[in-house]
Amino acid sequence: MKRVSVLGCGAWGTAISRVIAENVVSSNEFCSEITVYVHNEFHNDRSLVDWINENHINPVYLPTLTIPSNVFADNDIKKVVSDADIIAVAYPCRYIKWLVNQINGHIKENAYFISFCKGLVLCPEENQVKLVSDIIREQTGKRCVVVSGATTALEVAQRQFTEVTIGSKSYDHGCEVKKLLQTDYLKLVITQDDVGVELCGGIKHIVAIAAGICDGLKLGDNTKSAVLRIGFWEMSELMKELFPDRGTDWLTIEQSCGMAELFMCMSHRTDDIPDIGSDLDLMNITVGHKLSRPGSSFNLQSLNKDPNRTFADGVEYAKQIYRILAARHRTSHFPLFVSVHRICQNELKPQDFLHSFASHPIHL
Repeated sequence: MKRVSVLGCGAWGTAISRVIAENVVSSNEFCSEITVYVHNEFHNDRSLVDWINENHINPVYLPTLTIPSNVFADNDIKKVVSDADIIAVAYPCRYIKWLVNQINGHIKENAYFISFCKGLVLCPEENQVKLVSDIIREQTGKRCVVVSGATTALEVAQRQFTEVTIGSKSYDHGCEVKKLLQTDYLKLVITQDDVGVELCGGIKHIVAIAAGICDGLKLGDNTKSAVLRIGFWEMSELMKELFPDRGTDWLTIEQSCGMAELFMCMSHRTDDIPDIGSDLDLMNITVGHKLSRPGSSFNLQSLNKDPNRTFADGVEYAKQIYRILAARHRTSHFPLFVSVHRICQNELKPQDFLHSFASHPIHL
C-alpha cells in the first residue's frame, strides 16, 4: 500500500491532510496513517507538532476543527518524505525552491508529487515566472500532479461541497489522486492540461485585485461582471503568451481552477480582512478594495506583516507579469493586468481604472 505525506501545515495543508486522512483510514490502496511536515513553529510555548499529535488540533491556522488521529506531525522534513510514495505539497510558492532543496536526495525512486500550491514562482532576476510543478520536476526528476480550484481551506475543512481540478499528464496518476481526495463533498475533474490548471491558479490573483478595486470604487454588478469577463479573457491570452508550446487548452479555464475562481471574486464584497483559513483570492480582493477606497491610506505592508495570515501575492504577481509584458512590448494587449499593476504601485489613480482599458482589444 502507498504511503502519503503532506508538506505544509498552514490552513490549506491542514484541510488537505484532513481529507486525505479520512479517505485512507479504510483504504485498501493507501496506508491508513499520513505524516505531515510541520516547520518549527510554536503556539503558547508548545510546538505545533505537539499540538497536532497530542491534542489533534492546529491552533494557529485552523483552530476550530479537529485533526484525525491518523495524522502524525513531524518537523524532520527528510524523514517525512523518505518513506512516502505520494508527496502532497501545500506550501507558499515563494518557499518552493527552498523546500525542494531540503528534500532532494531523500525521495523514493517511484514517488511522485501533488502540488496544491495555487500560485507561481516569481523569478525577477530572469524576468520570468515558473511553475511549481516544473521546479519540482527539474530538481527531483519526479512527476508532479497539480490540484487547483475555487476553494477556501476553512470551507473544505467544514466539509462544504467543493469542486476542484486535477491537472495530470499521467491519467493513472490523475485517477489515483482522485481516489485519494474525492469524497461526498469534494469532487474532482481530471484534465491532462496540468500547465493550464497551474497557470489559472496563479494568474487569477491579479484578477482578484481587479475585483476588489471594483468593490472599493462601489461599481455595480454590470461593471464588475464586465471587468471579471475581461480578466477571464486576459488570463487565457496570458497562458498562451507565457507558455506557448505547452499545449494549454481553452477548456481548462472553464473548470473550477479558472472560471469558478472568478465566481468567488464576484461574490465577495467586503473590505474586512479575511479570516485565517481563507483563500488567497479573498486576501487579494481585500487588497484591491482597500487600495481603491476614497481617502484610503492603506499600506500593503501592513496586510502581509501578520505571519499567521495568508500572504497577498497578487501585487507581486502583477509586477512580474507587467515586467515580462513590457520586455516583450505586449502591454497594450493586457490593459487590465497593466492597470492593476499601476494602481498597486501608485502610478494610476483607482478612479481612472475603467478609463485605462476603455479601448480594450477585446472590444475592437
